[in-house]
Amino acid sequence: MKSENDMATEKKILKIAKGDLKENAVWFMRQAGRYLPRYQELKGNKRFAEMMRDRETIKRISLLPLEYLKTDAIVVFTDILLPYLTMGYEVDYENKLEVKKSRMDEFDYYRELSFAIGDLQATHHEKTIIGVVGGPFTTYSYLNEKDKGGYAETKVNIASGDGKVLKNLTEEIIQFADIQARSGADVIQVFESWIGSVSENFYDNNLKRLESYFIEQIRNLGKPVIFFSEGSSHLYERLIKFHADVYSIDWRTSLSTFGKICGKCIVQGNLDPYLIGLDDERLKMEVRRIMDEGLEFTGHIFNLGHGVPTWADYRKLNMISSEVLKYGE
Repeated sequence: MKSENDMATEKKILKIAKGDLKENAVWFMRQAGRYLPRYQELKGNKRFAEMMRDRETIKRISLLPLEYLKTDAIVVFTDILLPYLTMGYEVDYENKLEVKKSRMDEFDYYRELSFAIGDLQATHHEKTIIGVVGGPFTTYSYLNEKDKGGYAETKVNIASGDGKVLKNLTEEIIQFADIQARSGADVIQVFESWIGSVSENFYDNNLKRLESYFIEQIRNLGKPVIFFSEGSSHLYERLIKFHADVYSIDWRTSLSTFGKICGKCIVQGNLDPYLIGLDDERLKMEVRRIMDEGLEFTGHIFNLGHGVPTWADYRKLNMISSEVLKYGE
């Protein structure tokens, strides 16, 4: 029989995201990645797209961080570009990450993903299972960008009114989130990572309506939504109007600064991922500083301010987790 303490810590991140719990909690964006020693072993000789076809691979890599880290979440091992594969595009994962416009493949990627998430929920129901999707602007940018910087082609296409592909893609991303939510994901994290590349004026004139609609539809799935964007402090006053359940802040802006904009909201973040290489004492000081700032909010989930770098030492991440979980003792 479970103790009251065990019951209180089940689905901890889910409870924090809903505003029902204020507790120390931690997970890492891109925690199921190449930095883990056994990742290549589980990957084998499969290409990345082939991994997305295999229920067992999705499940095993989603669970892999639990072998190395104290983490309160299982992040579904998938990719934000998966909607393109279901729309008949080709995604070149092996060379330069690129979406190509011609492809015929009727494989049901969502079916295998759905089965894998169901397996995770059945066997690890005490952990919060986090589904992931890209935001419309970020996902669309992979179809457009080749060699130009600053997301030039993406911005020009959007501002020129080339809306059909973007609209269809947005609906497909919503479907992608819905599949994950119905299969057992407890929380959905939206990676609108590159929206910080647009100006306030561009956002207001070209993206505001679409982004608001998109987040509303994701929220309507009945799962808490975590919204992440990078380098977007100039847009924060606009982005908080989404009323996402949790805002994940990149490392460039302190949580305290964001708090002056959002008030008593729920936040996630935001250790600079490039500081993982610090010596242990300095790294612990950074963790405690962020935890101190997190006390200002209705809830705080510790994370990095971006995804785990491929060069990261998992032992450093585990030390960070330990420092978070014992904070305040």
